[in-house]
Amino acid sequence: MKSLQNKTKLLLVLSLVAGLTFQCEKKKEDDNTATLVALAGLTTSAGDCSVSASGKATINTWTTDVTGTTAGTISKLGSVPIVGHTTAAIKLTSDGATTLGINGSAFIIVYKASACPLTTTNVAANPANFSIATATDSNSEFPSSYKITNQTATITFNGAQGAGDYYVFIYAIPRNGQSAAVNYTFAP
Repeated sequence: MKSLQNKTKLLLVLSLVAGLTFQCEKKKEDDNTATLVALAGLTTSAGDCSVSASGKATINTWTTDVTGTTAGTISKLGSVPIVGHTTAAIKLTSDGATTLGINGSAFIIVYKASACPLTTTNVAANPANFSIATATDSNSEFPSSYKITNQTATITFNGAQGAGDYYVFIYAIPRNGQSAAVNYTFAP
């Protein structure tokens, strides 16, 4: 199924490039700039944080800093070009006794980092730093991730090892009923 999706995406991109390249009317050579701008618009995403997940392309998303708030809904979402998946990131600082609840349907990855970009080396896979309840390990579907399905996942940062800065990356596939517009509760 993924192979068919990948082939469909590739065919779509090649069709767009061919359509922009082989136009019937004669164009000036200076029009190549417009073609490059259109192609760049199709393959890049806006955001204030660059995120890498193992085996996935690097994407940009928007972050929400929850350190000063206790509850809310993620409203500024990023979008993965062509496929239309939605993304977001929650930035927080843990004092070692912090919990973050995320309610919704999405994949989540925890990164231990104080600033973007978020790389695969920042993935907080160490259980000494945090524990997560009511989410399923979904590494086979999305690398280093947990999956929540219409429920609340509770991330508890553990003691001195869990103190520090974290980002929780949210990745959602709308056709699977997922959304990155999740609700959160933060207890510092």
